[in-house]
Amino acid sequence: MSLYLWFALMVITSSIWIIWFLYRPLKSNAMNLEGSNIALGKQKLLELEQDLHQNLIDEKQFNQAKEEIATTLAIELQQVSNIQNNANDNTWVLILILALLPVMSIGVYQYLTPKSNMSQPLKSTEKPLSLEQSANKIVQYLQTNKYDYEAWKMLGLTYFELGNLDLSIEAYEKAYQINPKNPRLLVEYASMMISASDNQFSDKSVKLIKQALEVEPNAPDVLYLAGMFAVSQRDFNLAKGLWQRALNALPEGSIGRVALVNILSELEAVEGGQDMPEHSISVRVDVSNEVLKSRSREGFIMIYVKSAKGSPMPIAIKKIKLKDFTGQVVLTDQDSVIQGNQLSRHDQVIAVVRISATGSALLGVGDIQVFSKIINVADNPSIHLEVK
Repeated sequence: MSLYLWFALMVITSSIWIIWFLYRPLKSNAMNLEGSNIALGKQKLLELEQDLHQNLIDEKQFNQAKEEIATTLAIELQQVSNIQNNANDNTWVLILILALLPVMSIGVYQYLTPKSNMSQPLKSTEKPLSLEQSANKIVQYLQTNKYDYEAWKMLGLTYFELGNLDLSIEAYEKAYQINPKNPRLLVEYASMMISASDNQFSDKSVKLIKQALEVEPNAPDVLYLAGMFAVSQRDFNLAKGLWQRALNALPEGSIGRVALVNILSELEAVEGGQDMPEHSISVRVDVSNEVLKSRSREGFIMIYVKSAKGSPMPIAIKKIKLKDFTGQVVLTDQDSVIQGNQLSRHDQVIAVVRISATGSALLGVGDIQVFSKIINVADNPSIHLEVK
């Protein structure tokens, strides 16, 4: 509104200036000219009468001069009248200019103003799609784009997060059939199959790892999976060589590099016959009645620990249905997510309690999370968390 107000004030100011410039000076000049001509004529007549009384001129000369003065005055008054008429004509011009000035100003303003599409209303902020809605959207897209392997891969990951392993495998297999040479797809597909089978290596997952090594032999994630398979076969030398290659391929200071250093240290301890330290974290969780009433008993409670610094990925986790939860869990190396990255290998961690309707690894809409303070694994701590 302030912009339009300033624009209106500018138009009004311009109009007032035009009125003063075109009208007031002309009118004032016309009145001064008329008055001065009449006064001059009277002065000349007075002088003639004085000359006549002093016998400087005769009666005939006096009448002749008087007639000339009257004629001259009449001509000059006619000129004044013409000026006044011109002033009246200028009044109409002034009115016309004042009428057109705002219109022309608005037109120029609209022409110079950047055009914007204001006819379309602003869209309100849309809520993010749930995993189920995302899966349905991808399925609809694939009905007309069935050779988009990236979409099939995304569908497989979405189904995996939803816990539907059969549909996840089918989607990944579709992507694999379309593009069997993509190393990222091979790694994801193999990792999904290993996770779905409780960290066991099937013939298909091993085949995928070997294919990925052929396509990209120095990829850290491929070398890591290959090393895990070597450990499952108790071929520690092969695992050590693969992980060392992966370590060399990772940049300094990366989170993956730190994890591999810990894994290699653990592998050396296993080779030397040392007893691996085992620690535990006891977590007691009180869930308020208000939260329990708002949740389905078929929902899940997930209790896990993650590194206090670095990757948010769980180190050790337990997932239990709400109806089966007794109020306390104990996390140990047996609950570690990845073999070779046991809880005992970490120092400072944070315990997390999440209540979820789906039990998905990804934080979903409506999930509740509670975090502990930083705790030391070596202290075998017992902590208490409340979900309100």
